[in-house]
This record gives sequence, C-alpha cells and structure tokens, in this order.
Amino acid sequence: MDLTFLIPTRIESEYRLRNLTTVLGFLLSNFDAKILVKEVDQEKIVEKYVLPVIFKKFKTIPDRLTYIHEKPTEDFFHKTRILNDLIEEADTEVVCNYDTDVILPVVSISAAYELIFKDMSDAVYPYAVGPYQKAVNYSEEMYDEFFNTAMGQEDISILEKDFNKSNSTVGWCQFIRRQNYIDSYMMNENFKAWGPEDCELHYRLLALGNRVDRLHDCVYHLEHPRSQDSWFSNPEWEDNTKLWNWIRTLGKQELKNYYQEQDYVKRRILNASV
Repeated sequence: MDLTFLIPTRIESEYRLRNLTTVLGFLLSNFDAKILVKEVDQEKIVEKYVLPVIFKKFKTIPDRLTYIHEKPTEDFFHKTRILNDLIEEADTEVVCNYDTDVILPVVSISAAYELIFKDMSDAVYPYAVGPYQKAVNYSEEMYDEFFNTAMGQEDISILEKDFNKSNSTVGWCQFIRRQNYIDSYMMNENFKAWGPEDCELHYRLLALGNRVDRLHDCVYHLEHPRSQDSWFSNPEWEDNTKLWNWIRTLGKQELKNYYQEQDYVKRRILNASV
C-alpha cells in the first residue's frame, strides 16, 4: 500500500497506553502500510512500554513502523503541529490521520485507501455521520482477548461485547491524498490542543475543491479518560471556537488568502512538497 498512517500521541493514562498498543497491533496485523508515530512528552513512554509489546507480538519491530520522540516546548498537546510534522516525514501518495483510540473495520480502511489510490477521491472519511460510533468500554480483559488474536476483521467482534452507541461526525480518522493535503494547507496550527480542528479541515477540503467522500460504516472508539488536551476543559477552547466560527464564513479565495499568510504555511510548504 502506498499509504502512511500518521499517529500523534502523548500517553497520559494507562487507557491511552493500552489503546495505542492495540491500534499499532491492529494496523501492523492487517496492512502493509507505513506507520509514523510521534510522541511529544518528557519521557519516551512509547519506546519503554509499547514497542516491547509490539516486538513480542511480531517477534520484531517491523521496518514500516517508525517512532519519533520529541520533548514538549508548549504546555499543551499541539496535535495540529505534530500532524504537520508527520505529513512532512511521510513519502507515500496517501496519508491517514489516525487517532490513538480508533479501530475501523478492515474493509473500511481498504476501501478508503482504494478510492484515493484509484483517483476516485481526494479525501475519505471511513465512517458515516450519525449514531455510527461504537464507544467501547475497553477493559484490560477485553484488551488481552483482542490483542492476542490475529486482530483481523472477524476478531473485531470482540469489541462489540461492551459498547454504547454514540454520534460520529468528522474526527478520529481521515484518509487524504498527501499532495492535496499539502496544497490545501495541511492542519491549521492556530488550533491548540483539542477543539474543532477536524471540523475546520473537513470544511476547508470541500471549500478548496477536493473530492471528499464518506463510507457508510461504523467506527470503534476505545474509551479513555479525558484531559484538557482532549476535552472542553482545554483552556484554548474558546479561542479555537472563535477561529473556527470565523473561518467557516470564508469562501474559497478568502481561505486561500488567509492560509497563504500563515507563518506555518510559509515555513512548511517547501519542506512538505519535497
């Protein structure tokens, strides 16, 4: 597959640790795509606790998995900036923003990739809008059971032993043609920590003329406690919302004018285009 999964992370709980381990095991078990994980934290928690489990399962750390660590210089988890770092690192035709807590049906991931790779779409959201989120109460017992299977399509049924239906919109996971992503100005780094950055990306991709599609399927969200980096308690929430409410009033040329003046775009565009 000419595909790279982009996974920004900070491990702030045992739940997140378990979820990332699950996601990496799942992706490595089912796809020959590349995976880029960037951890921004004081310690190399992924290296210390996650990679040994991956090594045990696969008897190696597969070459297609790359781990990057960076010490934080900000007091919040700057997901948009980290994703842009990973876009620059990627060298495949298709990239996928992939949260640390998401499992998708194997067929959905394959279908989303094929739509872009066969030039039928530029971006694909591999789940439907509405009550299509299966919020999984992902206990340690469920983790042990799922992780120790082949983690294939049929094994995902294990996650349905304890879940609640919830709403799905535009977060979690997006497949995008890398060059279109770059040409559409990547993630907006003015969004800090958690907020409506996913809504803004969806709006912008459409407004700038990208072919955006959606699959009619579910998404499994491995539940976890929320910190200020992943909930409305984010101190930057109000400013993020104001920015999103303003951007959504802009038309195509206004969007271009705004983004072409952003410092991160000027700094990154040549690096990302190489």
